[in-house]
Amino acid sequence: MQRERMLDAALALMAENGAGGTSMRAVAAAVGCNVATIYHYFPSKQDLLHAAITHRLSADLFGNPFPEGLAGSPADRRGALLDTLFTGMAADDDMWRALLAEAIHGDDDILQPLLDTSAAFEAALSEWIRVLLPDCPSLHDPAVVRVIRHALYGVMVEHLPQPEGRRAALAERAREMAAVFTVLESR
Repeated sequence: MQRERMLDAALALMAENGAGGTSMRAVAAAVGCNVATIYHYFPSKQDLLHAAITHRLSADLFGNPFPEGLAGSPADRRGALLDTLFTGMAADDDMWRALLAEAIHGDDDILQPLLDTSAAFEAALSEWIRVLLPDCPSLHDPAVVRVIRHALYGVMVEHLPQPEGRRAALAERAREMAAVFTVLESR
C-alpha cells in the first residue's frame, strides 16, 4: 500500500513539475515518509519514475472501453469511441500530463517508459478500432491509427490545462474528429 502511494505521488509530482523537477525527497514528503524508505523500494529516481508509469498502466488502462460493443452508425460509433478515450484520458490526467510533458522535455529518465506507453496505447487503439469499427476498413491502416493517436495527444495537450469546460470541449473535439473520419471513410 505504501509503495502504491509512492507511485501515485511520483506521478502527480511528475505531472506538475516534470521528471527533472521531481526529487526523491519531494516524493517522500508527499507520502509522509523519509527518503530512505523511498530508496528501499526504488534504488534510483529512474526506477521510481519507470515504476510509477508501469503501475498506472497495470490498472488495465488500455482495456476495451466497450466490451459489449457499440451500437449505431459508423459515425456515431467513431464519435463514441473518441469521446470515451478523451474522457478516460482526462480522468487520468496526471499520467497523461506527465507523459506529454516528458515527451516535450525529452528527459532520458522517462524516454523508454514514454515510448512503451505510446506503443501500448497505439496497439490498443488499433484493436479497439478493428473490433468496434469493423465496417470502417480505412481506419484499420496502421498509419491512420498513428494519425488518430497523434490527434488524440494534440487534443489532450490543448485541453489538459483547462479544467473548466474541458468535458464539453472534449466532447466537441470527439464529434469533429469523427466527422473528419467520416469524410475520409467516404472517399
